[in-house]
Amino acid sequence: MDGEGELNKTELDFFLKGNTSLEAGGKQNPFNWMSNNGWKDLQRLINLGAVWTNLMTDIENNERIWKEWYDIEAPEQTNIPCGYSDSLNKFQ
Repeated sequence: MDGEGELNKTELDFFLKGNTSLEAGGKQNPFNWMSNNGWKDLQRLINLGAVWTNLMTDIENNERIWKEWYDIEAPEQTNIPCGYSDSLNKFQ
């Protein structure tokens, strides 16, 4: 993907390191099933491009299906809720 110019370097850096900001960030984590670091990462991810913009809202508005997906033993082998499997590229 890098050779083809299809790799988003900002996303790559994020997926390798997560949210490295020292700031606490926006609102508090409302979910007991999601780690605070995961919530912090989510707050950064929604700013990395149009495909991610609604992710936090989609999780908040559809908590039950996201929690079910989160609890699957191998979620990477199933469809991502709210149509994200259709809108994300292979790298994402």
